[in-house]
Amino acid sequence: MRVAFPQMGSIRLVLQPILETLGCQVVVPPAPTSATVATGARLAPEMMCLPFKITLGNMLWCVEHGADTLVYVSGDWSCRFGYYGRLQAAILRDLGFRFNVIELRRNNLRELGRQLLLLSEGRPARALILSLRALHLGWQKSVTIELAEALSRRFTPLVRDPKRCRLLLGHIYNLTQSISSPHRLRLLRKRLPGWFASLERGTYCEVLRIKLVGESYCTIDPFVNFDIVRRLGEMGVEVHPFLTAHRWLGFHGARLGRTVVKRVKAAAQAYWRYCVGGEDENSIGHMVEAARQGFDGVIHIHPFACMPSTVVQPAMAKVSCDYDLPFLSLSVDEHTAESGFLTRIEAFVSLLRKRRERRRLAVVA
Repeated sequence: MRVAFPQMGSIRLVLQPILETLGCQVVVPPAPTSATVATGARLAPEMMCLPFKITLGNMLWCVEHGADTLVYVSGDWSCRFGYYGRLQAAILRDLGFRFNVIELRRNNLRELGRQLLLLSEGRPARALILSLRALHLGWQKSVTIELAEALSRRFTPLVRDPKRCRLLLGHIYNLTQSISSPHRLRLLRKRLPGWFASLERGTYCEVLRIKLVGESYCTIDPFVNFDIVRRLGEMGVEVHPFLTAHRWLGFHGARLGRTVVKRVKAAAQAYWRYCVGGEDENSIGHMVEAARQGFDGVIHIHPFACMPSTVVQPAMAKVSCDYDLPFLSLSVDEHTAESGFLTRIEAFVSLLRKRRERRRLAVVA
């Protein structure tokens, strides 16, 4: 079985070893480029969002390079993300490709069990052992990457040369990919804080804190968001994304973190009563929490033509007004220019610095 799945941030570093442990060959598409976007935009229905176009371009590359099974997270919920797999499979089959589709959803457990048995030569005990081993290894890799990315976000605004922080994170990605022992991954995690702390610090400047919210793919994937987390870090901003690859896998895949989900939902209730998709309710709830926690500002990034992310804008503007919390909304599509995107976040950071300075002077006076 030659398996492929859509790319999103660092999720590949977790899903690939899980599938390989189960006995699959994994077809991994290259990192997205403008050509990937152009291909997806040419094949996709006119008003589909940027994440759909990129993942469609990914999956076309995979079937062209021998993938015979495509794996998608799927479901019948409000956001059309739950239908990506079915629609993309229909588009690719219309192009003449033949492949199987495995939908990862809660009401499809019987089919998932059948696929595991096929990979385990029809032996249930072997299927169970392989599944537990694969999930354990994948979880350890995911936790390691989550810690490394959190440390990178924390230290990038502080070090003299932010490039060193970026190189260290890339080195940790490579180490995590090469390690196949959960025990060695735990040992690696113990070393990570010391590695980042050893980087030479820059001259002291007061670090701003920004909460990053929005649609899942746009928040997590650095190609789509022009690596906004790193770029803000190099401007002296500590970014706190409400969602990371690790949290996405736990939240959407394993339904972990229910306490956080309930707390955020309660925070959003005064402004948004019903979740319609695009992480709208999560974005508002995390925005309210950011205001209560003293963040300097919030950036909301979402795909152009994403209906939930568009209709939620007035509610987010109301939160911004009620809590006196600066708020920047950024929409992206295949026509978004990097220069204009970066100019907007640079202006927003400048505004936040001046605002903090005015508040400091007001307290002194």
